[in-house]
Amino acid sequence: MIEYSSLQTIVTEVGSLISYYWRLFTNIDFLAGQPFGFWTMVSFFAILSGFGLLFLTFLIYRADSKNPKNRFIAMMLFTESIRCLTVAIFWAYPYEFEQIQSLYYIRVLFYTTGIMLFFLYLSAPFFYIESRFSQWVVKSYNYRAQICIPLLSFVLLLIASMSMGGFHDALGEVLWIYCEGPGEGIGGVASGDPLTYVPYCDESLSPQYPLMWSTNLLGPLATIIFFIPLIAAIITTLMITFTTKEVFKSGSKSQKNEIWAIRLGFIGKTVFQFLSIIALVAFFSLLPVASGPELTWFNNDVYSYDNIPTWGILIGIIIPLISMNLVLAALFEGFVFSYAVMKHEVLGIDEKLRKTFTTALFAGLGAVLFLFATELMENAAGVGWLGGVIIGIPFIILRKPIFAAFSKISISVLPEAHTTTEEAYLESFSIAMDDGIVTDDERKMLNIQAKTLGLDESRILHLETYYLSQMEEE
Repeated sequence: MIEYSSLQTIVTEVGSLISYYWRLFTNIDFLAGQPFGFWTMVSFFAILSGFGLLFLTFLIYRADSKNPKNRFIAMMLFTESIRCLTVAIFWAYPYEFEQIQSLYYIRVLFYTTGIMLFFLYLSAPFFYIESRFSQWVVKSYNYRAQICIPLLSFVLLLIASMSMGGFHDALGEVLWIYCEGPGEGIGGVASGDPLTYVPYCDESLSPQYPLMWSTNLLGPLATIIFFIPLIAAIITTLMITFTTKEVFKSGSKSQKNEIWAIRLGFIGKTVFQFLSIIALVAFFSLLPVASGPELTWFNNDVYSYDNIPTWGILIGIIIPLISMNLVLAALFEGFVFSYAVMKHEVLGIDEKLRKTFTTALFAGLGAVLFLFATELMENAAGVGWLGGVIIGIPFIILRKPIFAAFSKISISVLPEAHTTTEEAYLESFSIAMDDGIVTDDERKMLNIQAKTLGLDESRILHLETYYLSQMEEE
């Protein structure tokens, strides 16, 4: 067995990144225990989602940087973006062993954000409750909360980790495996502790060699922190529901829409996180031994490519789905909260968010169907690309009705909303439409007002179409 002290002297190469990713993406086969390319795809999706949430964070903060509510939502989405950027980062790149050891503390950052979300979620209801304590919580997001919450969360994580033997024992290891070709490989964990087995690189994985694979393992504290945001999301959903009943009875339409959106965001967050919990429970129930560095596709003592166990197939699907659900929860929350905060501040933000939401649903469904079809045809006929063609052509042909269906979903999630300038124009347009037509003089006055309000022709057309459709429904 290769000693860990000599790992740093071993030259590990995977070739060019293009050829490396091509080998992974073109050899995805769950039934054959080869999910590595799928894991990398999930990692890319998580990283792109993280940058998308960073953009929403910037929009919300810039819309009204002095408003405590905007600061609060921006801080929450920034925290979610960090989680998306770090949740699956170890699957994204063929890291060297030294890089794995250096990057380990990204896990500390990830679990710190998990504790931060607990405090952030519980703060949300106080923006809709009138009390002296609520005022104190809201005002804290002007300055204090941005410093105190991250600091307190890290201190709690540090204390808990040290009481369990340190970060590596409490949060779990990062496992690293390198296969240059069939036969014995090399491997290690970030802490430097030796493996109890020699990694074996099976002949069936030859199309992917040289292969460098790494993944994070769950420690006892990591498992606990995994549940914390879910608990906070459930509590927050219930608090917002029961403390805002008066607003739904006597509040304005704008207030009702905002609270509805915030509550929906937490409901969506709860649903996706609950799915992650189910996946996590299923993951642990499938294991023949305790989860750890020993439980991999490269350990001959527990895994055989000649007789692939069911848990070996399902884990290749379940583990990335846990991370994907976390990312989907953050994205849903980001879209809905951005709508809630900016619908009256950023021109046309509701329409832009709906289009993005619809496109994301379409792309997500397409990706899932493509992977399913290629996997099915690969195992049935040995030509996975044929499945992609079979599912891809009708999916493209039927894109319009699919988009229409998803548009209805996006409208129900993100209803039509207007800024104060748009509402002013709609009020003028409704006056002009009292007699059922807009005269030339009225059109001139509307054009002057639109120019004063900064509305372009496309936005005017959208607003007038919306008004007329509402009139038809009435």
